[in-house]
Amino acid sequence: MEEIDQLESKLATIKTQLRETDRHLLWKDLPEKDRFTRAPAGRKRLLDAVRMIAYRAETALCSLLGEQGVESAAARRMLQDLFTTEADIVPDQAKQRLTVRVHRSARPAVDRTLEKLFENLNELETTFPSTERVMHYELLGSTDPKQKNGVNESSQR
Repeated sequence: MEEIDQLESKLATIKTQLRETDRHLLWKDLPEKDRFTRAPAGRKRLLDAVRMIAYRAETALCSLLGEQGVESAAARRMLQDLFTTEADIVPDQAKQRLTVRVHRSARPAVDRTLEKLFENLNELETTFPSTERVMHYELLGSTDPKQKNGVNESSQR
């Protein structure tokens, strides 16, 4: 019993110390070796500007998808998936074209929506910066129902 009383007394002391301990640490109280440096103000402004431009570009693309009947949240998710999808960039010197071939998704409905988006983007005939090449977007793979993942059913692997 004595040992239990000693341990309970010790526990009560530790609980009291824990309640009295500050929950937040002030910057001035941090040791010099543990202080982190903040990003310079100019760099933060640049990063904020880049983020804002990216957000506005995403919003503009969402409005193009909205014209196709895709709701805003689904359009943003679709675009975020598109931005992380693998793609091939193929320059064509003869046609002065830079083709971006995006790999198809696992969902045919998304692919159909992206094809319409790419048609709209291709109509704009955007020139790649610092070049004379026109950007052209397309989905890789076949839309032929007899083919799966760009391979004929009769093909052997």
